[in-house]
Amino acid sequence: MKTIVQFFEDSVNKFADNVFMWEKIDGIYKGTTYKEIREQVYLFGAGLISLGIKKGDRVGLISEGRNAWLVSELGILYAGAANVPLSVRLHDPEEIRFRFDHSGVRIIIVSKSQVSKLKAVKKSIKTLEKVIFLDHEGNPEKDEILFESVLELGKNYLEKNRNTFEETWQS
Repeated sequence: MKTIVQFFEDSVNKFADNVFMWEKIDGIYKGTTYKEIREQVYLFGAGLISLGIKKGDRVGLISEGRNAWLVSELGILYAGAANVPLSVRLHDPEEIRFRFDHSGVRIIIVSKSQVSKLKAVKKSIKTLEKVIFLDHEGNPEKDEILFESVLELGKNYLEKNRNTFEETWQS
């Protein structure tokens, strides 16, 4: 039986230079190829590992569908963690707190339009160590980091630990 990661790798190997995702940025649609998405996934997954995520950890994700959502989702899986996705249709912050707290998430990834829901309950999620913002969010607190910073951490991690990373996602 194949995993999502294996299906994605097979698709990248078959369609590397084909556009995989389209995203409207500043009013213009931009295509991103399978190969480009995979590189971002590797960087993000490695960035999560450098933040201390280990196989079996849980990482929360609350965002609208977009390229960074997909990169986050796959990056979580490549790091060996389990994704705890929440619907953006959840409006009660207490419901969000319950689901994230109950699942034992260590990190939560959140888009700008969902931040207020999370901020209302962030301090009461017992296992939460860090929040990753998909969008620039004012002045991040010490337990908050930007998506781009996670990619940079991943780049540094892969320069020294590429074999370890490959062993992780292949397992």
